[in-house]
Amino acid sequence: MQHASTRTPSAALGRVAAMTLIAAAVLTACGGGGGDPGAVPAKSGNTGSTGTDTGTGTGSTGSTGTGSTVTAQAKVAVTMVDGSGAAINSLSGGQSATLKATVLTPAGKPAANAIVQFATANQDMLVFTPGTGSALTDANGVAVVSVKPASFTTAGAVAVSATSVVEGTTGSSGVNITIGAAPLTVGALAFSPAPSGTLPAFSTVALKIPVTSGGQPAGVSTGLVLSSQCVGDGTATLVQGAMSGGVQLATYTNNGCVRGRDTITAAIGNSSQTIGIDVGAANIGTVKFSGSSLAGTSIVLKGSGGEGRSESAQLTFQVVDQQGNGLAGVDVDFSATTNTGGLTVSPARATTDASGNVVATVSSGTIPTPVRVIASARRNGVSITGLSDALTVSTGLPIQKSMSMSVGRYNIEGGDYDGETTPVTVMLADQYGNPVSDNTAINFVTEGGSIGSAARGGCTTLNGACSVDLRSQDFRPADGRVTLLSYVQGVETFTDVNGDGQYSCSNWTSGDATVPASYRQLVDTCVSGGEPFEDLGDAFLDTNIDGSYNGAAGDLPFPYGHASYAASGNGKWGMNYIRKSVEVVFSGSFAQVTRQVWTGSAWRDWTANDGNASVITLPSTANSCSDGQLVVRVTDKNNNPMPYDTTLSVEPGSNVSVPAVSPDKIASTNLRGGTYHYLSIKPNKSDAACVGGSFTLQIKTPKGNITPFTFTTN
Repeated sequence: MQHASTRTPSAALGRVAAMTLIAAAVLTACGGGGGDPGAVPAKSGNTGSTGTDTGTGTGSTGSTGTGSTVTAQAKVAVTMVDGSGAAINSLSGGQSATLKATVLTPAGKPAANAIVQFATANQDMLVFTPGTGSALTDANGVAVVSVKPASFTTAGAVAVSATSVVEGTTGSSGVNITIGAAPLTVGALAFSPAPSGTLPAFSTVALKIPVTSGGQPAGVSTGLVLSSQCVGDGTATLVQGAMSGGVQLATYTNNGCVRGRDTITAAIGNSSQTIGIDVGAANIGTVKFSGSSLAGTSIVLKGSGGEGRSESAQLTFQVVDQQGNGLAGVDVDFSATTNTGGLTVSPARATTDASGNVVATVSSGTIPTPVRVIASARRNGVSITGLSDALTVSTGLPIQKSMSMSVGRYNIEGGDYDGETTPVTVMLADQYGNPVSDNTAINFVTEGGSIGSAARGGCTTLNGACSVDLRSQDFRPADGRVTLLSYVQGVETFTDVNGDGQYSCSNWTSGDATVPASYRQLVDTCVSGGEPFEDLGDAFLDTNIDGSYNGAAGDLPFPYGHASYAASGNGKWGMNYIRKSVEVVFSGSFAQVTRQVWTGSAWRDWTANDGNASVITLPSTANSCSDGQLVVRVTDKNNNPMPYDTTLSVEPGSNVSVPAVSPDKIASTNLRGGTYHYLSIKPNKSDAACVGGSFTLQIKTPKGNITPFTFTTN
């Protein structure tokens, strides 16, 4: 039998290994104070071997026998404690704890300066401090490390092991812990710096949001939700910034909230805090006309609607702030620049929507008229007025002095024929002489025939001008002269004394209780100190072109802004119907010729006292016959010019010749009394005795109607 000291090295190692396995099994069963460690990644120790030992002993009784011996192992016990030292087996996301491993030698004594390795199978759930997860035992055999969840949102169960090798033996133990996501808590909110008074529109302020977990400053603000009433309205923003020292920063911007006071809420889960702030609404920058519901700008008279024609139009305005953003919740008052014929605008007041838009409806009356709608908005003591137009951006308003009207042909062969046309053109400009905005509506009325088209009686401008056709048909005035009137809503001519391009006034009042700081033309009333202007009475169709209104004579009135015709202006500069009139002649197709006599200073019509108008006496002497001259006035039956482009020619006769007629065509004219024409008559030079001759003046209209006039010479 051999003593242990004489055992071979390999046998000794086998024994140690066996004992280590047994010790590990025992430790595992004990659980190291943490219960069943579950999936603890404990390292295998040296298991002591079991064998047969035969030896000889010296003593009073010696014996020889066979038996089994277990080698003692290092022992490790693990616990997790909180800051007070109390044992715990759970953590929350922001909580730290201490892992304590008590290590004993195989002899059961505290193992000092032993290395303890802490480990976990799921490294994504726990973080050790130090990061190696290792520590030395102190004199009491205790090693400690700190542990905390990997993040505030980590949740689940995890096993932690502690392993140490002492005197060649390995001890290991473990503990099972649970991790719950730490509830983040929002602390009292504060502005930095706090605004003094109301936060103006488009101003910002920094907001501090403390976030803690388990009473400790958090490193993240996961799940933080920021909201406010104004943010919900779209009139403010809350933008998160950096997180530092447990404080989440955010920027609050007032984009013109109209609530007066906003409440900001910061919430994470069930934890929330609020803070209030006074906010100022944005001032109105401008009131813009956005357009109408129609493809054009024309509506028909009341009771004249039908397919493709509307008696009303919706006009859209937008109220914007100084930065061009639409302003919601602004009250806008509407009014029409004229209510002629019962024209109406509704509603009288409306409130802008979220985009700053507001809509008014214009319904036609019984008299044709251009109209503009005034939209007035007020906020923070500021009143802004916008004027409707067909464009979002307008040039100036048309002014009387810059309005002109012309006709392509003033004399058309419409006295006896239907369907003869001539274009009628109106041009408009503003105070600066710039063409008015496109789609400015111009109205036309006519004493006879018809004007415009089936779609509209007027036209809308393009580059400051527009045209319509006058067509010959019944009604035809007895004198063949047709008066046309064009009118458009514009401003009366004024003298721009200060050169600012606008009518200026030094003493004014407004329609409401307040007096604005500056005069608003077309809105405020100029009491005194206004620039000189030409005060217009009401427009009317002057059927007899005598310059004065005579209803009994058939003149048609178009009162502006009131019920009945007024010859005089209202004594105030402002909007009115600016207007132009012209006459077009529906000329007859058959000419009349009146011979003329020179008085020494002018031509006059031939009379019976002058002899036979068709006989021309050529100047002659005893030995010669000189050239003669014939002057005639050509008219239609109404003493009006013959149709435009009517030609005059001479058919050859005998003994005399007429080289040309000057002029040989009727020009565009509406002059009463027709046109004058000159004929040079040349006798046959071989006829010294001025033997009589003849020739024929032939007048032919564009429709082919010929009127001949024969003259003789003696």
